[in-house]
Parts: sequence; C-alpha cells; structure tokens
Amino acid sequence: MQSSLGKTLTPLSIILVLISALIHSSWNFFTKRGNFPVEFFFWVFLWGTLFYLPFFFIPGFFKDLLLQAPGKLWTLSILSSLIQTLYLISLIKAYQMAELSLVYPISRSAPLFTQVWAVLFIGEILSLTGIFGIGLVVVGIFVISMSDFRLHSLFHPSQSVSPQPYLFAMIAAVAGSVYSVLDKVCVQMTHPVFYCWLINFLMCAEMGLYSLFQKRNGLLKVLGQWKKEIFLIAILQNASYLLVLAAMQMSKVSYVVAFRQVSALFGAGLGIFILKESQWKSRMAGALILTLGLILIGFAK
Repeated sequence: MQSSLGKTLTPLSIILVLISALIHSSWNFFTKRGNFPVEFFFWVFLWGTLFYLPFFFIPGFFKDLLLQAPGKLWTLSILSSLIQTLYLISLIKAYQMAELSLVYPISRSAPLFTQVWAVLFIGEILSLTGIFGIGLVVVGIFVISMSDFRLHSLFHPSQSVSPQPYLFAMIAAVAGSVYSVLDKVCVQMTHPVFYCWLINFLMCAEMGLYSLFQKRNGLLKVLGQWKKEIFLIAILQNASYLLVLAAMQMSKVSYVVAFRQVSALFGAGLGIFILKESQWKSRMAGALILTLGLILIGFAK
C-alpha cells in the first residue's frame, strides 16, 4: 500500500475522524452510565469477531489476507491488541472511580505521546503549526480535567477525587498513543477491515483470559444481564475503530490521533448535560482551547 507518512489531514480523513470521535465518545458514555465490568467487553469483542465472518466467503479477501499476512503483521497486531487490552482495562477502572467528564478527556490526551512515538519510530515529520495545534489539544484536555478554571488547579487536582482515576486515565492515554502508532504501521500492510477483525479476535481471547483469571463476574451472568448493551457497544466500537483506521491510511497518525480528540468535547458534554456532572466552567474553557488546536491541525501541512 502507498505510504501516507507525508500526508496531512484531507477533507475525507477529517470527516472520518469526526464521525469516529462522536461514536467513540458515545460508547464510552454508555460504558460509564452502565458501569459495565471488564467481562462485558469479552462479549463485545466476540461479537466484533463474528461481525466480519461473511468476509471470509468473499473470494480473494479475508482468506487470502489471512494466508498471506507477513510475520511482522502478526507480531505488531498481537502487540497492539495487548496494549489495547491494557488501555480498556485501565479506562474501565478509572470510570469506576470518577466522572466521565474528568476521566475521558484525560484518557484522550494521547497526542502528546503519539507525536513522540511517530517521530521516533516511523519517521513522521510534523510542521510547526501541527506541533502547536497538538500542544493546544493536550492543554485543552487537561484544562477540561481541572477542578476549576484557575492555574492553581492544574497542579492541585480536585481533593474530592483520589489520584487513582488520574493514574488509570493516564495509563490509558499512553497505551492509546502506542497502539495508534502500531495500528498506523499495520494498516499500511493490510486492509483496515481485515485488521479490525484481527484485533477483535485477539482482544476477545485476551479479555476472556483476563476475565477467567479475575474470577469475579461470571461471563454467562454478564451476557444474561446486558445482551442488548453488548451488541450496541460492539457496533459502536467497531464503527469508530474502522473509521479511524481508514483515516490513518490517508494521513499522518499524529494528526489523526490529535484531531480525533474532539471526542473529548463530546465526552465532556455528555457527562455535563446528560449525567449532570460538575465543573462545567473548566470543561467548557478546555473545550475552546482544544477546538483551536483542532483548527490548527486541520490547516497543518
């Protein structure tokens, strides 16, 4: 496949990323509101694996891609799926401790780390406008997480929340930055739809093993309790992931990941207006800073 290391965001990739961001914030909203356990996502990824089975009956598509997949693709896919599993477990733990409008924006601060990994490992070169835009995105995300809109709060988070959700949300952010770069490399080697199936298959196995070792909520009990919700989130999660993978084929991973953080706006808004969470002033101030960063990224070369 043609390399897209040198490409900035195209109008089509911006549209794909914006739709992906809206869907991503939606399934996180439902996850927080439902307070779903880790075991819930074994079934989500099992459904995700089953969604793609018809592609195996299309001549020259999944069967051939599976047989022709290079060893490097398998290695990077397994690594990406393990890191995505870490991301998801950390995110769920953070949601069990704190509000959506606090946890979700912090977990979306991956652009800061993605920029470093993309430059170091896959040779991307960013423009000054792009770098400044990414910086504003990250600043905006952290302002959204402040307890109130004062500089003091940046260094002294809300005392009503323990450091644990911040830690788990930050682990999710770092994990997100790493697997995004791995995904970028993988979709340059194979079709995004096939890669999405492969990640679903691997994460289904990993989440299943993790759930069995935890021995807390029975997998069958979780399925019986949340059948409809599992199916809904499986659809949303796969749609969001497929769209961002397609965008990565067209544009630089640093810009795609940064622009996708518009989901922080959606997530904070869902938390404030639907879940009636607090700190709306800092959330809205951060949203304005983040939006400015997104505009700069959109015009970056």
